[in-house]
Amino acid sequence: MKKKKGIKKIIIGIIIVFVIIIGLITFMAVKELQEEDILKQEIINYSNKDLITDDFKIEVKTTGDRAYIEEAVKKYYKSLSDSVKAINSYLNDEELTNILTVNSLRNDSPNYTKSHNLISNTKSKVGKELENIKSLCEEDTIKNLIDKDKLSDSEYYYDFYLDLMYTKKDLETLNSTKEEMETLSNNLNEFLDKVDEILTFLETNANYIEYTDTNINFTNDALLNEYNNLLDELTSKANNMTQEESDI
Repeated sequence: MKKKKGIKKIIIGIIIVFVIIIGLITFMAVKELQEEDILKQEIINYSNKDLITDDFKIEVKTTGDRAYIEEAVKKYYKSLSDSVKAINSYLNDEELTNILTVNSLRNDSPNYTKSHNLISNTKSKVGKELENIKSLCEEDTIKNLIDKDKLSDSEYYYDFYLDLMYTKKDLETLNSTKEEMETLSNNLNEFLDKVDEILTFLETNANYIEYTDTNINFTNDALLNEYNNLLDELTSKANNMTQEESDI
């Protein structure tokens, strides 16, 4: 009788352990599914943020392989946002936007050294950020954002990552963005080159120019006409840039 009771206790103990194991497995499976949903939502949230105005603070909300993917993706969007914000800051710099005002021209005449340097530095800094954006839009950049060797379940979670970041729609968006950055880069360089051309024109013809508090006066009508033509060309380029940016 005692032997039967002992066997019964062992069986009950085995059943309890089995139930606990099953419970733990179920709990972990549910937790993993919940974290996958969190990861999906976090990536959706980041992809929908405004690159200029929104904050891209990196706060990881998942664990394990999912945390590695989440952090990598959030760093990706932060890098993209940082470059866009930097470009916006450079192009809205007060010295740049006022570079052809009478006050700025008068103070920097007759050689306009500060203005020439400002244009050169702006082209360099903006160009660097545009190259970073274009690099981030390369297909290889997206594919290699995740190192499979750092994933415990490499095949499953790498495919999971690609399903989130490497869809046909994603690739179309990336290619479109690259083309837009190329167009923006070309247009911006043409615009700044035209500003530089105007400064060079003023420098070359300094002997025919007089500045007042509110005006720039030419003592030669032909030069005045040429100056106005250069300004018209600059305005045309600015309008084209504005139109193309609104189409993006």
